[in-house]
Amino acid sequence: MSLLPRRAPPVSMRLLAAALLLLLLALYTARVDGSKCKCSRKGPKIRYSDVKKLEMKPKYPHCEEKMVIITTKSVSRYRGQEHCLHPKLQSTKRFIKWYNAWNEKRRY
Repeated sequence: MSLLPRRAPPVSMRLLAAALLLLLLALYTARVDGSKCKCSRKGPKIRYSDVKKLEMKPKYPHCEEKMVIITTKSVSRYRGQEHCLHPKLQSTKRFIKWYNAWNEKRRY
């Protein structure tokens, strides 16, 4: 053991460590922001006939609500966009009920 004081690491090593720390911090915050629920607000007013596909996704660890995602037809005014509807809203529950009834009726 030496009684001489330790030398500080070179400047390049300190810069590398700082850059690595910033990169890890940026990745962590990006992951936290990306894991929020998609269905946090009311979606646009959409007709049953404009819907191409209705998906109901289960609860995820990062989101306590199930997700209701609809894809519109490309000929509608929304041009094939995906919209997420808030599952607890009464309008969404009504939309799912009537869409399923309309879809069953359309099949026959």
